Amino acid sequence: MKSKDLKFVIDPRCFDGCCVTSMSDGVHSDYGDSETLEELRTRENNPFLIAVPGNTIRKMTRIHERGLCAPFREITEDEYYDKLDSLPPVRHTRHFFFIGEPYSGNIYPFCFNMGGRCFTGLRSVRTPRKELERQMAVHYADITFRSAIRKEKSSVIYSGETEILITPYLFINRSGEERFICNVCSNPKDKRNTELARKCMAGILRSLRKHHFLYFSDYDEKDDMDIFLDRVKKKKYTLLAQGTFFQYPTNRESVSFTGYVKETGEKFFYRIYDKDLFLHLMCRLRSVKRETE
Repeated sequence: MKSKDLKFVIDPRCFDGCCVTSMSDGVHSDYGDSETLEELRTRENNPFLIAVPGNTIRKMTRIHERGLCAPFREITEDEYYDKLDSLPPVRHTRHFFFIGEPYSGNIYPFCFNMGGRCFTGLRSVRTPRKELERQMAVHYADITFRSAIRKEKSSVIYSGETEILITPYLFINRSGEERFICNVCSNPKDKRNTELARKCMAGILRSLRKHHFLYFSDYDEKDDMDIFLDRVKKKKYTLLAQGTFFQYPTNRESVSFTGYVKETGEKFFYRIYDKDLFLHLMCRLRSVKRETE
């Protein structure tokens, strides 16, 4: 059978690096009862299954592997040396190493130390040294950055006869540029409303500082974006958006990723200020089911 006939059956809504089956003749499964695509859709109870050629799978796999390369996370010095001693590294220098067992394809667990602190993450073992050092330096600069929060002058608008006080909050990024966080809206004549607005803003600022001014969430239980997406993927949930998942301000200084989980109804909201983090999110979303309404 010619290789041009070879097809792979996948669910294009959420490709996680795995195929349902392959079809050497482009029509029948290579395994089991040699089922056709329609028969596979029935057995898997999934009408979204499609058969794609090898070049499409290779492209989707590259995107999937980029999505695995999440931001680095900090580990202890003991954890660092435990990982170094666990297996002979496939590649190492004085300040970083790749553990000698792949996570997926060319993606390996990667560890480095900088400024007396240790970090880990998944990266391609083929990444050039200069690029690894750039990523290490950027990450360290991000986590050691301390921004200034600015509270702008408040303005007053009216909703009917109700007075609404609007107070803009901003922060200064590593480049010295102002970035809008959000407006705090409160009724100055309603003490409870004012306290609630301040509490909500305090939570947003905690989230922003926790994530080193790269993004924030206004839902405490889903504060970490990668942990949230890991849970959605593991439980095979579907993310649902009304129209679009992304909202951009006029000057494109940030992007808001928002919607809710179809199966549970829980809402999520993330405002992202970092381009690399946004590109990582775009790759990650390829492995999560998504729908719009």
